[in-house]
Amino acid sequence: ETIEETIRFATDINPHTIQVSLAAPYPGTFLYKQAVENGWLDAEHAELVDTSGVQIAPLHYPHLSHTEIFDNVETFYRRFYFRAPKIASIVNEMVRSPQMMKRRLREGVEFFQFLRERHHAA
Repeated sequence: ETIEETIRFATDINPHTIQVSLAAPYPGTFLYKQAVENGWLDAEHAELVDTSGVQIAPLHYPHLSHTEIFDNVETFYRRFYFRAPKIASIVNEMVRSPQMMKRRLREGVEFFQFLRERHHAA
């Protein structure tokens, strides 16, 4: 429910671009202490990346599993960027500027590589 509200909020305010990240509870931080105290993090298995270097979701909540959090990063990106108005805006930028065309094509390749790596990690 909270994730859905956040996705709706992002699409409503419609920033030009968006960055979605997983919370990283580093030892010694307030988030780490809070997560351990509340049972959101198993301190014995608190890795932040998997063996191939892909960020994982170490936190979980009573109503939200590690897997749901991890999977919803991709959902967020897809629902934000794969909307007709957002695609039209990006294409319009690309048509008007050769430099922007190169940049957006490079970013598009990087984005699809990111999605593929996440599927291999999942």
